[in-house]
Amino acid sequence: MLALAWGEMKAQELPAGSRFAPAMSVKSNLLYDLTSTLNVGLELPISGKFSVDVPVNFNPWTFGGGRKWKHWLVQPALRYWPSRLLGGSFWGIHGHVGEYNVARVFGQARYQGWLLGGGLSYGYRWNFGYRWGMETEIGVGYARLNHKKYSIGEECPKCGSLLKQEGKNYVGVTKVALAVVYTFGRKPKMSVRQDFADTHPSPLPPITGWEVSRELPVADSLLVAPPVRYRQERGQACVWFPVNQFVLHREMEQNRRELQKIERSMQKIQSHPGAEIRQVKISAYASPEGDEAHNRALSIHRAETLRNYMCEVYALPDSLVSIEARGENWEGLAEVLRTTDHLADEEREELLSILEADDPDTRKARLKAYRGGRTYQWLLRDVYPKLRVSAYCIDYTLPTDE
Repeated sequence: MLALAWGEMKAQELPAGSRFAPAMSVKSNLLYDLTSTLNVGLELPISGKFSVDVPVNFNPWTFGGGRKWKHWLVQPALRYWPSRLLGGSFWGIHGHVGEYNVARVFGQARYQGWLLGGGLSYGYRWNFGYRWGMETEIGVGYARLNHKKYSIGEECPKCGSLLKQEGKNYVGVTKVALAVVYTFGRKPKMSVRQDFADTHPSPLPPITGWEVSRELPVADSLLVAPPVRYRQERGQACVWFPVNQFVLHREMEQNRRELQKIERSMQKIQSHPGAEIRQVKISAYASPEGDEAHNRALSIHRAETLRNYMCEVYALPDSLVSIEARGENWEGLAEVLRTTDHLADEEREELLSILEADDPDTRKARLKAYRGGRTYQWLLRDVYPKLRVSAYCIDYTLPTDE
C-alpha cells in the first residue's frame, strides 16, 4: 500500500517517542503490491496520541483468461498511539466502503457489487532512522456484501447472463499490511549547539530534579551577540533493563512512563520561543549484583542505549549527547534502605552497616547471606530493578527577554 501522511504538529504536542513534527510519509504495503493493487492514502495527526489514516486501494487490471479482481476500496481509520505518535504500537478503528468486479477468482463466475462495514485493528511501526521505517497491521471486522452473480461465457467472458442477486455478511480479517515507510518532514522546532561542551564545561549533575538559571556577561567585542540566559533541565528516568542486558523495551508500560519524563523535559524546553539546546549529558547506573567490572561496562551500554534513543526520537546529533557510566548504584541502594517501609528498624540498621564495608565484593557476599538469603531475594525482586537508573541534564539557552 502506498500512503501519504500529511500534517504538522506543534513541537510541544509530540508525545514520548515522536521523532519529529510529521509532514508526509509514503508507504508501500508489500502484501497489496503482490496482488497488483494500487494504493494511495492520507494520514493526518490530529493530536499527540491520535491520527487519521485514509488509504485508498484500486485494482483496474484484467488478466489472462478473463480473470480479474477489479475493485476500489477506501478504509478510513482513527489510530491511537499509546507510546509515541507515528512510532511503536497503535490501535485503530476503521471503516470500509468499495465496489468490486471479480471474475474467475471464486469459481467460474463473475461477481459485481459493493461492500460496506468496519472493524478494529492493531499494528506496530518501527522507525529505523530519521526517514525509513516499517509498519505492520492486521484488522478484523464485519462487511456487508451486495452483488450480482453472472455466468461466464466460454467464447465471451464478459457476456455472461445474470444468475442471481444476493447479499452476504462477512466476519473475519478485513485489513492486512506490511509496509515499508519513507517519511518527509521537519525536525522538531528546536536548535542545537555543538560547541557548548568546549566553552561551558560542567560536571554531570546528581540525580535530582531542579532547574537553575543564570545570566552570563557578554565580553566586549566589535560584534556583540545578543545576550542569552543559560538554563538546565534535569531529571532521571528509571528505565527498566533486563538483567545483564541493555535493550530498551519501549513497549513496556513502565518504560513508556519513564520515557515520558524525558518527553516532558523536552516539551518544557520546546515551549520557549528561541530555545537552543547546547548539550545533553546522560549518566547510567547498574544494580550491584555480579562482577563490578561487568556492571560498569553494562552501565556504559545502557547509557549508550538511552543516548541513541534521544538522538533518534528528538533528532539530536550524536556529538551533542555525552554519556558517563556510574557503575554500581550503592548510593541508590542505601537511600532505598533508609526510606523503605518494608524493613524493621533493626534490619535497616544491619543492612546499612553491611554497606559500610570498603570492599564491594564483601558487601555483596554479606547481603546474600543476610537472614538466610530471604532479604536478598526481596532486593533482587523489588529494589535492584529501580537502581538501574539513568540521569539526564539538558543545557539550553533562552533569549534574555524570555
